[in-house]
This record gives sequence, structure tokens and C-alpha cells, in this order.
Amino acid sequence: MKKNTAMASFPPAEIFKAYDIRGIVGRTLTEDGVRQIGRALGSEARDRGQTAIAVGRDGRVSGPSLSAALAEGLCASGMDVIDIGMVATPMSYFAAHHLGCHSAVSVTGSHNPPDYNGLKMVLGGTTLSGEDIQRLRRRIEQGDFTQGNGKLSQADIRAAYLDRIVSDIKLARPMR
Repeated sequence: MKKNTAMASFPPAEIFKAYDIRGIVGRTLTEDGVRQIGRALGSEARDRGQTAIAVGRDGRVSGPSLSAALAEGLCASGMDVIDIGMVATPMSYFAAHHLGCHSAVSVTGSHNPPDYNGLKMVLGGTTLSGEDIQRLRRRIEQGDFTQGNGKLSQADIRAAYLDRIVSDIKLARPMR
């Protein structure tokens, strides 16, 4: 079920980039804005038949609060959230496959200066970019959100990720 609930203030259009959402923490990328993005992303995920999404974050100081706001928005849309904690971005993508949810968000500032942070997103095995990211912005502006009570859980995928990486290594000859 959808409910059109317009928000008083929208995240600025400039943070919705071609391959991610990113901005300056506290200025263009706020907890409230990330919560709204979570609601839009969760609504889009549900429209695509998804029920759960893994959320990881890098080591930036703003990561825990932005991840928490994202999880709140996702849960409010009816998505279950699997918090995988502080991980490298590729581990978030691995979690989508390993945990069987096929969707993930990495809260990461990537190569940008420390005052930046952002979101890299995969839904149903497809990396969001271009028009998909702009669709999230429009959902927020239109208040086009699904409603629900998603559950928050935690998972530690570090050992499984390491096992997967190591399983690819084949030595040409024994080490001395």
C-alpha cells in the first residue's frame, strides 16, 4: 500500500549523481535526507519484488548515523534491513549475494574528502544509476512511499567474504 506523504524539505537535487548519491555531510547530505532516501529506495525495492536489503558502511565518522537513518527509512517502507556493519564497499555487494537478499547499500564517501559521504545502491542484482537514481529523487518529491514495518537484523559476513576471496587463489607452485 502506498501513501503520498510529502516531506517539508527535500534532499537537494545536486546530490543525486549518475552512479551514486553523495554530498557534504550536514549540509547537502543530512540524516533527514538519508531517511527520506531510505523510504524512496525501500519503496522502489518493494516495487521490484525485493523484501530485504543489506546495509554496510565505510569508516567515516558520519557512517553510523547515516546508516541508522537509512535503515529507519528502509524499515518504514516495509523493507527488512540486514546491517553488516563497517565493511569495504565490495563486501556490501558480496553480502547481497551471500545473504540471498540480492540488494545492498554501501554508505561510503569513496575517494571524496572526509566531509563527504554517500550511497551506492544495488536492487535485485542491478546497480542503480542514471534514471534509477533520479526516480528515487522524484519519489521523495512526490511522497510516493510504500508503508510497512521492516525488521532490522545484523549479520557478520567477513569470514564468508574472506573464504570466497581465498578460494580463488591457486598457487602455481608451493611456497617456500
